[in-house]
Amino acid sequence: MALLILVLLFRSFLAGGYMIETGSMAPCLLGYHRQAVCPACQHSFPIDGTQGAGNATCPNCGTGEIATEDLLLNDGDHLLVSRPSYDFQPPRRWEVIVFGNPAKPRQAYVKRLVGLPGETVHIWKGDLLVDGEIQTKLFDTQRSMRVLVHDQNSLPDEGDEGWLPRWVIETPRSGWAWRGRSFVFAPKVQPTSSPEEIEPPLEWVSYRHWIREGGSHQTSVTLVDWPAPLPPSALFETNLRYQSENRVLIAQGALSPELRERLSREAGSVHFRHSLDSLFEASHVSPIRDVCGYNHPLDRQEVYEVRDLMISAWVTLRGESGVFAMSLTDGVLEIRCEFDTARQEVRMIDESSGRVVQSAPLPDQLASGAEVDFSLWDRQALLAIDGRVLFPPHVDPRPAEAGRTPWHPARLGARRLRAQVQNLRLYRDVYYTENVGERGVTRPLTLGPDEFFVLGDNSSVSRDSRCWTDGLVLHRDLLLGKPLVVHLPSRRQRIQLGGWQTEIRIPDPSRIRYIH
Repeated sequence: MALLILVLLFRSFLAGGYMIETGSMAPCLLGYHRQAVCPACQHSFPIDGTQGAGNATCPNCGTGEIATEDLLLNDGDHLLVSRPSYDFQPPRRWEVIVFGNPAKPRQAYVKRLVGLPGETVHIWKGDLLVDGEIQTKLFDTQRSMRVLVHDQNSLPDEGDEGWLPRWVIETPRSGWAWRGRSFVFAPKVQPTSSPEEIEPPLEWVSYRHWIREGGSHQTSVTLVDWPAPLPPSALFETNLRYQSENRVLIAQGALSPELRERLSREAGSVHFRHSLDSLFEASHVSPIRDVCGYNHPLDRQEVYEVRDLMISAWVTLRGESGVFAMSLTDGVLEIRCEFDTARQEVRMIDESSGRVVQSAPLPDQLASGAEVDFSLWDRQALLAIDGRVLFPPHVDPRPAEAGRTPWHPARLGARRLRAQVQNLRLYRDVYYTENVGERGVTRPLTLGPDEFFVLGDNSSVSRDSRCWTDGLVLHRDLLLGKPLVVHLPSRRQRIQLGGWQTEIRIPDPSRIRYIH
């Protein structure tokens, strides 16, 4: 009885329970959803459950037309919300908050706080600018917001004709090899005992974003000449066009295998076929886009290129005189982290200048294996080992120029040591889109003295401060509290006895987590 009274008092005065219904904060927080499994790579991912069934696309390998009509509908995440949190301290940027909908204050919303009273906010090219400066995120916030781009643990079968590996060993016969579910490096150049001997270059494994179909990027190939048997009408209603003045064949998006085979057959030219094969390969390497596998097909809108990435892996290093490296680039800034076992040092290097911008002693746990997270988000480079940031992040002060698309935005390198890379995943940052509203998007917006600005992590479908009209704003008196943890999670399970069948909810402890 005493415990019951304490729980009731806690829920009545200190905390409240809220269930999320929509997917505006996915994948950090889920609304009503179904759990799908890709038939090609076996990757499991949640999809929106509020708009009925619709064919899904795997966010990991791009397999489309995944049937979802027979999948069970699960409840959204249940939040335990601290009500008095903001009585003692003001909310901070990047916190997840619960507040009353300005249009219907009795209706609770959950979003991420990005703008504070008196600030000038501007959504610009996917980033958040406050008072003209790009806003960076702490490591815990990055981990809560990151969106999976590719999981090397979940790969389609080798016989899948529509798939080629995304992580590629750059040099044949190098020390790198893919074994089981790991990249392993065994040096072919023996360690030297002479300090005067020139170090061999790093050997690399690089990431290319291979896609199965679609895309809006352009690739091209120069032809020897246009084959006479092939009429110009052969390109009508295709994603190909030919510039006769300079003999360039251009593909818009990925070239389909069927179109490649048809044109090769009709042209009857060996040179043309070789050029078409080269164009086919190049057209399937795409910029990374802000595609969200959670969203319903009806919600798929314009997609944007994303360059803010994070490498996450379990890394084991053995050897007394070698280097392991991770490298990321956003097209302008390129940062390399080197793990040097000879000097027992970790260095963060700006590739454009060759300058070491941060350094720290090499953590001992890398000899037996440690989780390494390396990100280049918001023009900030950050490195964490086993969840602990190793040194202060490096922030590049230069203007946020676009630069050229990096076709190999992430790389792993090594020389003269033994390295094993497991659980290799590539994530991206949230890209704040411009297609749901104009406030703070078309031009900077200055907030009032008691006004906050909020955004949803699932930016392309979130109804947030960008689209509130008729003078609706989030004032301090609408704040309801700070979510602390996802609690009471469950999933649905079918039970069948003979001809009788029903659905029940069972606990799902895997979804219990703190909220950052």
